[in-house]
Amino acid sequence: MKRFLFLFIIAVAFSSCQDDVKFNNPGFQGLKDDVFWRANDARAYVDVTGKLRIEALTAYEIITLNTSSANVGTYVLGTTNINNSATYSSNFQDILLEYATIAVPGPTASVTLVDGGTGYSSGTSIATTGGTGSGLTVNVVANTSGVVISVTVSSRGSGYLAGDLITVAGGNVNCKIRISNVQNSNGEIKITEYDNVNFTISGKFKFNAANSNGSPFGGPILNFQYGEFYKIPIYPSI
Repeated sequence: MKRFLFLFIIAVAFSSCQDDVKFNNPGFQGLKDDVFWRANDARAYVDVTGKLRIEALTAYEIITLNTSSANVGTYVLGTTNINNSATYSSNFQDILLEYATIAVPGPTASVTLVDGGTGYSSGTSIATTGGTGSGLTVNVVANTSGVVISVTVSSRGSGYLAGDLITVAGGNVNCKIRISNVQNSNGEIKITEYDNVNFTISGKFKFNAANSNGSPFGGPILNFQYGEFYKIPIYPSI
């Protein structure tokens, strides 16, 4: 009898733990600077052009996620496309903190290939020129015709801005890449479900946002990881 009672207590305890960590329906949560964060309320709005805005609130905080569309897909943050962005603000004891995935200088986070150029060979830690920063080196993969088909960051450098056009050394010095975003301001919003019957939206997000109001009470960057939003109700745009 004692054995069965012990097993019953363990089962109840395990069930209670599951209840504590299960995702709210609807729900919006993640890790803010490595600390668990959950919104008290979250709502989504889609305007007449199809742009999506999700607002998640606590008693004194608000996170806003913006995407250029409500369609299922991945939307990259911190780029020159300001329709895709994340912001965070808090006002606690008259201290206002504001963060956003805005254009700020910093080490390169990711790049995109603009022109593969000619005469290149695959290689690592290749120097670059151009843009607002310095020190960026890249790894390239070239095809048998000498055209670069893939570029990844080797050394991030510093002082770059999203949108900077960069030339890759080597070959005929005509391979062009563009800085997509920087480490101070980047991330993604991934919409995994848009329910146009029940008018809810679900997905994931992560971002690094820069201190946008210069407050000395906050750090230079706010980090959000493992973010999820689940069945957030969609309201008419306001």
